[in-house]
Amino acid sequence: MTGQGQSASGSSAWSTVFRHVRYENLIAGVSGGVLSNLALHPLDLVKIRFAVSDGLELRPKYNGILHCLTTIWKLDGLRGLYQGVTPNIWGAGLSWGLYFFFYNAIKSYKTEGRAERLEATEYLVSAAEAGICSWAVWNIAWCPSVYGI
Repeated sequence: MTGQGQSASGSSAWSTVFRHVRYENLIAGVSGGVLSNLALHPLDLVKIRFAVSDGLELRPKYNGILHCLTTIWKLDGLRGLYQGVTPNIWGAGLSWGLYFFFYNAIKSYKTEGRAERLEATEYLVSAAEAGICSWAVWNIAWCPSVYGI
């Protein structure tokens, strides 16, 4: 009899927590992270090429952003412009997905039972809390060796 009462209260606690979860926000965040990364990765590649261009003769010299992009395009084509995109897509997609997931769950939790909207400071605090949650999941749970865990 006690086991049934405990499981009923335990399941109601989980339903209370997950009542605010909307998976659409997770999907929207992942999609936004992936698409923004796909659109801007060639510029990130140019930034990296300029950072490692230290004047050595074995590395190509670039005169500017357009020269760098056209040189990469001529040498390696589209594949060259998206060299190294896979880890960036995973990182951006998952981190933005988690952020939007937590942000909207936190906002929903705070607005439950309220007729008025959140104040600006409550939106900012929700965003900070979502950032902390997504950072914790991304960095601590998936990279425990960095934090000595």
